Amino acid sequence: MSFQRGKFGIEYNPRPVDEDSPGVGWIVAAIAVSALTLVAVAAVRRARAARPAAPPPRPAAVQAAPRPAAADAPPLPPAPPPAPASRARPQVAQNLLLKLERAQAARDVELAVSTLEQLRALPPDAVGDIEDDLARQLGALNVRRLFVDRNRQWVTEVTVRRGDIASRIAAEHGATLASLLRLNALPSADRLQVNQRLYVLDHPKFRLVVHRSKKSADLFIKGRFFRRYDVIAPVRAEEGEYETPANLRSFLSAKGIAFSPADRAELETLLPAKTPVAVADP
Repeated sequence: MSFQRGKFGIEYNPRPVDEDSPGVGWIVAAIAVSALTLVAVAAVRRARAARPAAPPPRPAAVQAAPRPAAADAPPLPPAPPPAPASRARPQVAQNLLLKLERAQAARDVELAVSTLEQLRALPPDAVGDIEDDLARQLGALNVRRLFVDRNRQWVTEVTVRRGDIASRIAAEHGATLASLLRLNALPSADRLQVNQRLYVLDHPKFRLVVHRSKKSADLFIKGRFFRRYDVIAPVRAEEGEYETPANLRSFLSAKGIAFSPADRAELETLLPAKTPVAVADP
């Protein structure tokens, strides 16, 4: 600033006459802001240095691994059938049991059936302790092979001709009307159409063997084991050979051979008239 003579005497001039740069004020302000920034940064650093140090992370080797959820845990393998207490199961039986497990895991029905049949053909000292379990597994698979897979060794396919009726088609093939209806999922025998394709049991040749002391009955088809059933009451019939009439239920009642309602219904579906029935002990 300066003082100079003016029109009205001595006058005050806030800007020097020789000051020709207007940016001096901005320079001073910038210097002040920089100084304040440095002071603030220094204060922050001092505050951080005063904090306690965080503990070092645990080494990966000693960190606990997460426990898997119960749903993610793999299922336990099925327990193998028990071996006879007297000695270990023969190697051939062990190999076949492993083969059966693989077939069941792969849901290979035909391989499981053939393996079960090989196991049941072994001597009693090899698989006698599990023979009943093997027979029931085989029976369940055979029912599936018959009514679901319609296995060609038992079932044939026919074409409905004009004038055909379901009962005659079944009779011509040595089968029951009930088995024909079940094989084709037909609600009744009155809905056949010309050129319709039907499945029918092809001369199955069943044979039922009732074991009085064991309280069980084995059903065979064309000489091969098909299924095992439980007999739920003492058998009154004497040992010997019998033949079923058209009404199987009345025959079983007369001979004192009692099955559960479900098993009896299945036998009524499968067995035609004149099916051989043997009562044996054992």
